[in-house]
Amino acid sequence: MASALTVLFLGCWLAGHSGVWGEPSYPKPSISLSPSQGVSVGGAVAVWCRGKRQGMQFVLNKEGRQFQTVTSNGLEAVFSISNVSWEDRGSYNCSYHSRSEPFTVSSPSDPVELVVRDASLPRPSISLSPTGDTTPGADVIIRCQGQQRDARFFLHRAGDLNPPRHMDPAGDGAEFHIPTVGWPHGGNYSCSYRPRSEPFVSSQPSDPVQLVVADASLPRPSISLSPTGDTTPGADVIIRCQGQQRDARFFLHRAGDLNPPRHMDPAGDGAEFHIPTVGWPHGGNYSCSYRPRSEPFVSSQPSDPVQLVVAEPSYPKPSISLSPSQGVSVGGAVAVWCRGKRQGMQFVLNKEGRQFQTVTSNGLEAVFSISNVSWEDRGSYNCSYHSRSEPFTVSSPSDPVELVVRDASLPRPSISLSPTGDTTPGADVIIRCQGQQRDARFFLHRAGDLNPPRHMDPAGDGAEFHIPTVGWPYGGNYSCSYRPRSEPFVSSQPSDPVQLMVAEPSYPKPNISLHPGGRVTPGGAVTVRCECRRPGARVLLYKAGDADAWCASDSAGDVVEFSTRNVSWRDAGNYNCQHSTKWDLPVWSEPSDPMELVVAEGTNPAGTQQPDPPMTEPAGEGGTDPTQPGTTPAPTRPGSAGPGGSEPSAAPDLTHPIIAGVSAAAASLLLLLLLLAFLCSRSARGRKGPDPRQTRESKAAATVYALMGEGKQLDVLPQEPDPEAEGLIYAELDRQALQAKRGGPAHAPEPVLYAAINVSRGAHRQSPQGAGAPPQPHSVNPGGVIGVTGQGVAATRG
Repeated sequence: MASALTVLFLGCWLAGHSGVWGEPSYPKPSISLSPSQGVSVGGAVAVWCRGKRQGMQFVLNKEGRQFQTVTSNGLEAVFSISNVSWEDRGSYNCSYHSRSEPFTVSSPSDPVELVVRDASLPRPSISLSPTGDTTPGADVIIRCQGQQRDARFFLHRAGDLNPPRHMDPAGDGAEFHIPTVGWPHGGNYSCSYRPRSEPFVSSQPSDPVQLVVADASLPRPSISLSPTGDTTPGADVIIRCQGQQRDARFFLHRAGDLNPPRHMDPAGDGAEFHIPTVGWPHGGNYSCSYRPRSEPFVSSQPSDPVQLVVAEPSYPKPSISLSPSQGVSVGGAVAVWCRGKRQGMQFVLNKEGRQFQTVTSNGLEAVFSISNVSWEDRGSYNCSYHSRSEPFTVSSPSDPVELVVRDASLPRPSISLSPTGDTTPGADVIIRCQGQQRDARFFLHRAGDLNPPRHMDPAGDGAEFHIPTVGWPYGGNYSCSYRPRSEPFVSSQPSDPVQLMVAEPSYPKPNISLHPGGRVTPGGAVTVRCECRRPGARVLLYKAGDADAWCASDSAGDVVEFSTRNVSWRDAGNYNCQHSTKWDLPVWSEPSDPMELVVAEGTNPAGTQQPDPPMTEPAGEGGTDPTQPGTTPAPTRPGSAGPGGSEPSAAPDLTHPIIAGVSAAAASLLLLLLLLAFLCSRSARGRKGPDPRQTRESKAAATVYALMGEGKQLDVLPQEPDPEAEGLIYAELDRQALQAKRGGPAHAPEPVLYAAINVSRGAHRQSPQGAGAPPQPHSVNPGGVIGVTGQGVAATRG
C-alpha cells in the first residue's frame, strides 16, 4: 500500500513539472523564421513565437525537446540562434505558459524547419511561362530546374509566411502550376531543392523571378525614341516613357531579354531611360509599363513597342513594295517584296514595329505573301535583313509601305482635269477628286508609279491636287481614292482614271485629210489619212467633243489610214490626230489642225439610227490590229475609261461594219422576189431538165432562203450610184453560216460573199470587173434565179 501511494505521488509531481499541454484558455501560438528560406553555416536566424496572452513565458522546442526559454512582457518572443551549425538544423515549434502557472501550457505551434544551406550544391534556375506581365485569370507555370535527380524542390514567395510549396519530381526539375492568376499571386519567386537523404540541408535559392499581374484598368503609357529612325553605333539614345500616374515606378522592357527590366522612380508622370553609347546588342523592340508604388506587383499594360535599330553600315537599306500597291479587298491576296543588297540573307517583315514574317532567301530579295487578307492585316509595314549567322547585326529598315484594305460600302469618288485636253509643258494643271464624305483624306494615284501617292486633308468632301509646272514625267493615267480619318488604312475603291497627256512641241505636227473629200453620203465609204512625218509612231485619231470616240494604230511608216465603208449621221464632226513614239508614251505631239467630216443632207437609208459598230482595222501602211498579240493598247483620252478603267473606250462612229441601210419595206420586197425566183426556177427545171450550173446555184440559193426563213440577217452592202447597175443591191452573206448550214465545219473568217439582185426591169447588163473590186454578179429580172458561188453570187434569168 505504501508503495502504491509513493508511485501515485511521484506521478503527480512529474506531471506538474512536465506541464499540462493544451490548456483551452491558452490559444495555439504561431511561429516563423527570419530568414525563412534557410541559413548558411555560421549565419544567424531568429525564431519568432507569437501568442494570445501578454506577460507569458515562451518555450522553443526542437524535435520534442526544450531548446530555449524566453520571458516576454508582450504577445511575442524572439529566440536567437547565432553562429548556426549543422546541428541546429531540424524542426522547431513553440508554446507558452503563465509565469505563475508553469505547468499550464498552451498547445504547441505548427512546426517550422530550420534549413542549413550547403554551398557545395549547385543552385537551381527558375523561369515563368508565359513571360512578362500576366493578365488576371491566365495560367502560369513556374519551372525550377536543378542538377540532382533524387531531390525535393521548394517554391518560395518573398514575404510569404506560409510554408513553401514543394514537389517530389521524378527528374531533376519541377513545375509549379498556378491555374488562375490573380493580383494576390503577384510577387518575387525563387526555388531551391533538398536531397531526400538530408531533409534539412538545402541548396542556395535560385535567382528570383517576378510574377506581375497586369491591371487593364490602368491607362497604357506611350513610348518614344530620341533620335528617331536608325541609329549609328556609338550614338546617345533616350527612350522616354510617358504615363498618366505620378506616384508610380516605370519599367523598360526589351523583347527577348531575360534580364530584369530597368526601372526608374521619377518625380513626375514619365521617365527617361538613357543609353549613352549604343551598340548592336542594344537593338531590338522596346516597350514600357508602370506600377503604382502602393501595389508593387500590379502593372499597367505595356506600351506599343518602338524599334531601336542599330544600323550596320555594310548592309544598305532595303527597298519595299506592295503588289497590288493601291489597296486590296477583303479576301484578296497581296505580295510584299523586299529587296536588299546582299545575297543569302534572312529577311524580316515588320508591322508597326513588331516582327510579322521571316523569310530566308538565297537571292537579293524575298516575297512575303498575305493570302485571304482580313481587316486585321491593314497597317504600316517595313522590312530589314541580316546575316543568318549574325542575327543581331541588322540592316536599316526600309521606308514604310501601307497595306490599305478597300471597303466596297464606301462610294467611289470622281476625278477630273483642269484644263481638259492635251497639256503643253509648263502649264498649270489641277486634278480634282470629288467624294461624298467630308472627314476623309484624299489620295492621288498615278498608274505604274512606285512612289507613295500624294495625299491631302481637305476641309470639305473634295480635294484639288495642283501640278504647277507640268513636264513630260507627269503624263500618265491618274485615279484617286479617299480614306476616312478614323480608319487610316481603310480606303474607297479608286475612281475611274483620267489621262494627263503632255504635248511635245518638238514632235512634228501631223496633217489630217479625208478621202474622198467634201461631203459624204450616209452609207458611203471614207478614209481618214493621218500623216505624222515620224516613222514607227503610234497614231491616235479622235473626234472633238466625244471623249469615247477614238482609235489608235501603230505604224512602221509615217502614214496611217483609218477607213470605214458605212458612214452614219453620227460620224459628222471635227477630227484630230496626234502621234507619239512607241517607247515614249504618254508624251504626244500637238494635235493636227481639225478636219471636218460633213455627212450630206438626205435620209438615213435604214430610217433609224444605227447602233455603234466596232472600229475597222486601219488601212494605212503598217496598220496593226489592236486585238493581235504584241499590240500596245491604245491610250485613253481625257475623261474616258482606258487601261485600268472599268470599261474600254468605244470606237468612234466613223467605222461601221458593212450593213445595208434598207427599210423594212425593202426587206419584204427582197424576200418576195427571192421566193418568186425560187418558184420560177423549179418551174424551169421541170420543163428543161436539170442544168449542172443551175443545180449548183440553186442549192446555194436554197441555203440562203432557208437561212432567211430562220430569221438570219443578210446584210446589204450599199454602193455608190452606178448608171450601169441601176437597181442593183448587194447582200453580204456569212460564209461560216452557209458552211454550218450545209453541215460542214466552221472555219476562220474569210472574205465576205455578196449576193446581187437586179430589181429593175431593164435589159441585162454586165458590170465591169475592176482590180481589187468584188466580183460583179449577173443581173436578174424579178423572177430570176440567184446562184451563190465561192467568189460571189451569180444571177441568171429565169
